[in-house]
Amino acid sequence: MKTYLKYIIGILCLLGMVACSDRDTEPALTRVVPGTLDDFPADSYELQNPEDVNPLLFTATWTETLFYLGGSSTPTPIAPVEYTLQVDRVGNNFETPQTLLTTTSLVANVYTKEFNNLLEEGLNGVPGEKMEIELRVLTSYGQNMVREVVSGNKIQLAVTPFKDRDPLQLMYIIGDMNGWNNTDADGMYIMFKNNSDSKNHVYTYTGYMPANCYYKFLPEESLGTYKAYCFREEGKLEYVESDGGSLYNATDGYKTITINLKELTYSVEDYDITGVKVWGSVGLIGEFCGWDNEPLMTRFSADNSHIWKMAVTLPPLASGATHPVKFRANKSWDSRWAATDPESVPYGKSVFLMGDEYDPNIILREGGDYQVIFNDLTGHYIFQKKKQ
Repeated sequence: MKTYLKYIIGILCLLGMVACSDRDTEPALTRVVPGTLDDFPADSYELQNPEDVNPLLFTATWTETLFYLGGSSTPTPIAPVEYTLQVDRVGNNFETPQTLLTTTSLVANVYTKEFNNLLEEGLNGVPGEKMEIELRVLTSYGQNMVREVVSGNKIQLAVTPFKDRDPLQLMYIIGDMNGWNNTDADGMYIMFKNNSDSKNHVYTYTGYMPANCYYKFLPEESLGTYKAYCFREEGKLEYVESDGGSLYNATDGYKTITINLKELTYSVEDYDITGVKVWGSVGLIGEFCGWDNEPLMTRFSADNSHIWKMAVTLPPLASGATHPVKFRANKSWDSRWAATDPESVPYGKSVFLMGDEYDPNIILREGGDYQVIFNDLTGHYIFQKKKQ
């Protein structure tokens, strides 16, 4: 029996020595070849506020990091391996890199909002100002003792973070028609919107355009600068500060110009004013003037005789009170425009009425100083309360 036990113990010891010998002879990692980032489709990105969506900005791809064991000339797959896409300002040498994402694949989808937040919060980017950044891939490998190696290259990009824009800010047309004056809003053509929905990114202008006229679209935030929505390609816009990129109107006459700031698109169509009545006067009437003897608006210009403007001061309101108003022509109730949506302020659209039809008022819920713009061709209006 003792001999049998000695025999068993001997076998176990032998197996243990073989196992130890196997571990001792595992091939060592002798070489690591880091992956490299593939070229990006563009080297400059000016981010646009996507509002309630989060579009894909770009897809970063890179080659696999290769591992060579025991001096072999053939790479051997090992696990686990993770790739981290990092970003930092040019010149920082990745001393404080920011992480875009970590993945086990060789592809990373980068989305606009997350990228913009990282630029502002992680890299102290200033909205509207271009910054130079660079990206690299960090490979982490090993289990008990994790090691890291960085990609064999870096990709440099110029990026401009977006700033939250007022979706209801005024939009002007600036160009040859006003001598490219970027400060005098009274001399610029103004654009309208169908409603005051903050998700509505569409502006429209129906009015006169002179012949051989170059123009761009200037938002209120860019007054005093030449950063505007400019021509990029047929039907497409870009928001840049540029000496070029103007749209061109060849023949004089009335046009309907529409832009979509979310899609960065535009369209221009001829507008036929044959037989359209030219009103002698248009006024704003309401309880503030006792529904009589309303203050009259002035035409934008002799050529643009269907767009009217005025400055008006409405008295303060008691709690719960409102200022109901509407537009009428020639001080006649048979030529008036009623609200399609009474609560749509500052932008909205009215309908022309005659006779005894029901005609709801536009409801203003604050007193104060207003700039009022009205287009009698389309019924569009703007009630822009002046900032204190």
